[in-house]
Amino acid sequence: MPVLQTRIPLIILLALAVFILPAQGHGAAIEYVVEIPALPDGLTPLLSSVSDSVGLKNNPPDSPGLLRRRMAGDIETFVDALKARGYFKAEVAGEVDTTVTPQTVRFMIEPGPRFVFDRPRLILKPDDPMLQDRLRDTLGSLKSGDKYSSSTILDVETALLERLKEQGRPSPATLERKVVADHATERVEVEFTISPGPAATFGATEILGLEDVSEEAVNPELAWKNGTPYDRRQVDKTREQLIRTGLFRSVRIDMDHADGSDTVNMRISLLEAPHRSVRAGLWFFSDLGLGVTAGWTHRNILGAGQELRLDTEVSENLQRANSELILPRMWHPRQNLGLSAQYVHDLTDSYEATNLSLSAIARRPVSDVQVGYGLAYRLSEVDKDDSRRFNLFSVPLLAEYSNADHLLDPSSGIALTSRIEPFTDIGNRETSFVLWSLTGRHYLPLNRDKTMVLATRGRYSLLAGSSRESIPEDMLLYAGGGGSVRGYAHQYAGELDEDDDPLGGVSAVDFSAELRFRINREYGFVLFADGGGAFSGRNPSEREEYFWGVGTGLRYFTPIGPIRLDVAVPLDRRSGVDDLFQVYVSLGQAF
Repeated sequence: MPVLQTRIPLIILLALAVFILPAQGHGAAIEYVVEIPALPDGLTPLLSSVSDSVGLKNNPPDSPGLLRRRMAGDIETFVDALKARGYFKAEVAGEVDTTVTPQTVRFMIEPGPRFVFDRPRLILKPDDPMLQDRLRDTLGSLKSGDKYSSSTILDVETALLERLKEQGRPSPATLERKVVADHATERVEVEFTISPGPAATFGATEILGLEDVSEEAVNPELAWKNGTPYDRRQVDKTREQLIRTGLFRSVRIDMDHADGSDTVNMRISLLEAPHRSVRAGLWFFSDLGLGVTAGWTHRNILGAGQELRLDTEVSENLQRANSELILPRMWHPRQNLGLSAQYVHDLTDSYEATNLSLSAIARRPVSDVQVGYGLAYRLSEVDKDDSRRFNLFSVPLLAEYSNADHLLDPSSGIALTSRIEPFTDIGNRETSFVLWSLTGRHYLPLNRDKTMVLATRGRYSLLAGSSRESIPEDMLLYAGGGGSVRGYAHQYAGELDEDDDPLGGVSAVDFSAELRFRINREYGFVLFADGGGAFSGRNPSEREEYFWGVGTGLRYFTPIGPIRLDVAVPLDRRSGVDDLFQVYVSLGQAF
């Protein structure tokens, strides 16, 4: 009994010692710094990005031995990373300096020369000289004498396989990739051995996921035809065209190519997008007042991709309502027909106009250009000194090109629009004229992340074939305002009558340059200069007066586009006519 009483306190003390005293062999975490020497070709940041000593610095080891192990792992990693960049003779060493505080992990690196590529080789199994010839340009992107990089080899290999998929070979595969570095010549030999796989044609196409949209809307968007050679580009084009319809939220295209088969069956999985959308906007221009816009769209009104758009705009001096029905695949697989009706009532300082317009315009792509042609009718009543009525019949012809990267906030690309539209008054043959119009926009990013953009815009319009007096006042050409020469009131950058009201012209020119800066994710600002005017002559000369305005603006970026606030001043202010400045607030960039 006394022995048991003695052992119980001893056991309790031992248990407390286990939990309270630190375990033997475990010391405090060792704080340290890492030194990697400055190296050429961006090697220092590359090595830092793959280093555990750097990446795990905030999780320091508990002993010098663990720190040395971490350093040793980095030495192996550095050697592999340097070889991947062509430094096959690199020498890497390291040490842990414990004589300083904090301790220092120091790497000593001699990269040596950077190897270059020798002429690459491509072996096709089975051999196909014609196919080999078609791959020559792709293989040639890996040039003899270029600095070695393992990523370049992978890029070229991927490009070779993708090129084969464009040549009727849906299932190519790399059999072997041989990379040999010759330390004597400091050159690297690369040899690809690829199996092109059997040639195949497009087979049956299965379409999945349709609910409200009919296959009639999908089939014309297929870029391939049954029985034609397989081409990956046609698959990508089909995906792009289906997304562009606006009918689908997701488009997935898979191929089913059995081993040895000479056909590829295609499966298209679709997820329909909401077919209805509403939109609304608010703008304020100091010369026009407050305006409201609203719209509604149904992208599948009849079940086969037909689109109905309804839009309206209301301000103190402008009321507009427009409807348009777009019928796809009219008379041609890539041609759409737009049937539109529009009502406009416009009150300006010069006139009051009410008009009703009807039009039917077909549009189709020709190469990268969108062309359009059609018929239009315009019934208008214009009241200036007296009331006049016009019954105008016209034939609009237009061409459009754009590769701008965004609708409301473009940062790169170009957009061009030209329009020719002859008009004739059914009731008055003297009122016959032709509208010529050319507009262009260009967006040039000035830095890599596109936070600084130079945007430019220009317009030239001409009314030919009739005098100014016989053309409806609301169809004469004007300049000035938020979409033209900022700083001058709407339509006031031009000649004025004896009451200082705009006369309008038969030609108009205006242009803008805008330097756009994006400060952060939400805010930006712009500096701009505008020029131009409306002229009584058909060919504006140097004697004609041009109007100039300059200003600055703020941008607040939202998920749907930037909100702009611009303030502009006229440089040649006319006393009693032009205000000191004009203010413009709207959604989207000025152009």
